Amino acid sequence: MASHRMAPVVMSLVRGRAFVDFRSPPMSTLDPITPREALEMYCNDIDGELSPNSVQAKRYQLGFFVDWCEGADNDETARVENLNEITGRDFTRFKNWRSDGINKVTLRTNLSALRTFMRFCVSIDAVDPSIPEKINVPTLDYGENERETFLSHERATTIRAYLRKFQYASLKHVLFTLQWHTGVRMSALHSLDVEDFDYEQETIRLRHRPDTDTRLKNGEAGNRLVTIDTETAAVVDDYIEHKRTPATDEYGRHPLFSSSKGGRMSKSHLNKHMYRLTVPCEYGQPCPADKDPQDCEYAGTFRDFIKCPHNVRPHDVRRGSITHWLRNDVPEKAVSDRMDVSVKTIDKHYDKRSEDERAEVRRQYLNEV
Repeated sequence: MASHRMAPVVMSLVRGRAFVDFRSPPMSTLDPITPREALEMYCNDIDGELSPNSVQAKRYQLGFFVDWCEGADNDETARVENLNEITGRDFTRFKNWRSDGINKVTLRTNLSALRTFMRFCVSIDAVDPSIPEKINVPTLDYGENERETFLSHERATTIRAYLRKFQYASLKHVLFTLQWHTGVRMSALHSLDVEDFDYEQETIRLRHRPDTDTRLKNGEAGNRLVTIDTETAAVVDDYIEHKRTPATDEYGRHPLFSSSKGGRMSKSHLNKHMYRLTVPCEYGQPCPADKDPQDCEYAGTFRDFIKCPHNVRPHDVRRGSITHWLRNDVPEKAVSDRMDVSVKTIDKHYDKRSEDERAEVRRQYLNEV
């Protein structure tokens, strides 16, 4: 590592006059490191400061950059083996490569994470201090970061009717019914134990339990009691009584959504179920692309169903549920408390009512004053 001692005084003669040259101290020597090694150091550094889900998200986002550096996508030789040598041109090439097939919001999220990662790399003498600002993060126009996709009430009703008739009290039936009726996040459903369900009171209790590997996004502030309707309570009760795989996790808890292999079903597998059961052909509806499920490239494995362009993300089910409650004149504060999301966030990201619908709700409230 280079020393930070004051540079020696240099005496020079210019046109016969002597002057003193106080030179800047030399820059610190960069320590060679591969992109993947730096990523591991970064994830270890933020572990404990961020939630495990957030660390996993950062690892996923930055994994694209590391893969690009290693040239793994096309079996090429590594583009960047030593982060010390990375340049602004490399970031531009990566940006052009990454932008293929993703929207502007996702690209911005990836590049913002990359800039933060590069700032960490500055702190460990992996890159020059000027490097982070060479990442050109795109700006978004007003409203551009809001997703427009959500599950409609009509489509949700069709799915629930199909599950009620053909897969009653199955894991899929309970999973979809609970998320649609409560609007809670998948992480909240993943955290549920059998004991958190009260059939008589028609409630489910959500609790943040990080010590036993189930977390709520907002930590202890997310603890709450959520009411459910009579039909949903009956479905959950029948599932527990007749369909649930008896299982205990490593902490002695009894997960509501148990795995056939024992223990608690992972969040990723719960998400896969949601992707699959929202594919039109999976709930008895014709394919929008007029394809035969027997020949369709999106039918078969969970991985195939996830790629189907006509399915719905689990978060879009939550977004549709919130919109449905709002359209039924439930006050935003009540929806906010139930779904554990701020009124501001509801307005910006979840409320998919039209301006006319919102105006009509305001008119009804004002007329009652």
